[in-house]
Amino acid sequence: MAAAFLPDELIMEILSWLPVKSLMKFRCVNKFFKTVISNPQFVEVNLKKSVRNPHLTSILRLNYEDKQVIDWNLVTFPISRLLENQSTSFLCYDPYYRLTNDYCRWWVVGSCNGLLCLIDMLKSRSQDSRICFWNPATRTKSEYLLPSSNNCIWFAFGYDTLAKTYKVVAFCKELDVEHGNARIGVKIFSMGNNSWRNIQCFPMLPLDRFNNHGVYLSGTINWLALRDHSVSDLFHWNDRCTTVKQCVILSLDLSSEKYTQLLLPRDFDKVPRYQPKLVVLMGRLCFYHDFEETHFVIWQMKDFGAQESWIQLLKISYSNFFSPMEHKWLDLLPLYLSENGDTLILANDHDDDEAFIYNCRDNRVKRIGITNKILWSRTNDYVESLVSTH
Repeated sequence: MAAAFLPDELIMEILSWLPVKSLMKFRCVNKFFKTVISNPQFVEVNLKKSVRNPHLTSILRLNYEDKQVIDWNLVTFPISRLLENQSTSFLCYDPYYRLTNDYCRWWVVGSCNGLLCLIDMLKSRSQDSRICFWNPATRTKSEYLLPSSNNCIWFAFGYDTLAKTYKVVAFCKELDVEHGNARIGVKIFSMGNNSWRNIQCFPMLPLDRFNNHGVYLSGTINWLALRDHSVSDLFHWNDRCTTVKQCVILSLDLSSEKYTQLLLPRDFDKVPRYQPKLVVLMGRLCFYHDFEETHFVIWQMKDFGAQESWIQLLKISYSNFFSPMEHKWLDLLPLYLSENGDTLILANDHDDDEAFIYNCRDNRVKRIGITNKILWSRTNDYVESLVSTH
């Protein structure tokens, strides 16, 4: 009997639907498979299909009582695992995903197309501090040196859609000698280049000087910022904002490396109890905040950059999360919203061990019962991919 024959195009189509771990094995079969799977066009096609199986990546805290130490490990898991089984556990320890040792303490800055950007926090004040691009699915890494300046206060990570390269943005507090005041200098690092470039300084006061990695969307990184404030005035939210008119979204286009101001929803008219924040849900930029300490509100910008396209997506009563007899401090953090808008996964940013699944149709809430210590506030969107770290 003659051997079955499949055209190359059909083989490529079949392969493009396979998960990354299977594709990594197929690379070892023969030169044809290795060539196909390594092709940038195939990597892009596979990425678009992998997006349909969204994951989350977070930090797992491991305590060793006998050693009196704490280990931090990266953990990734599909959204479907949380939705199908709210009570689960991450017991499989793999030393490859360890984030801490005697020499470094890696911290995740951002996630984009299956790549994670990490900063060595242990040596962040020294000349030889490092930055790392890591693809957990392919188990590949590349490391580079951070800027020689020791005043870098936060970082951001995203994809330049025109140059088709990944970029890291570093923000460093500098002294403007000419004007005698402080400013936030901005440096750009492009993957593949072992050097940093200066671009225009951050033109506003960032709303949050802690963990302000920005929100990546469609070739831009976005932050909440305050107009008409000195960069030297880096204090807490309640100390520095008295009216919502001071607050805007500052968007950095990674291709042009220029800033644009975006206005917040017109009906956002009161300073909330907690600092408002940005997030990407269902592929769109969203703005969320507390409302009069009774509700949690999420706004969605349907057309990115268009002020008139803001809509109030959800308004959720805190009473859905606890009984009136409980006195809980909820600072909700949206992590995922299903494509049909029915299911929302949230974490309590005030309590790293607490997360919920909220049914938007009937207002039912289920607690996610994970036995391990997961830092939900350090959770990022993630998708498995073949994207190279070089």
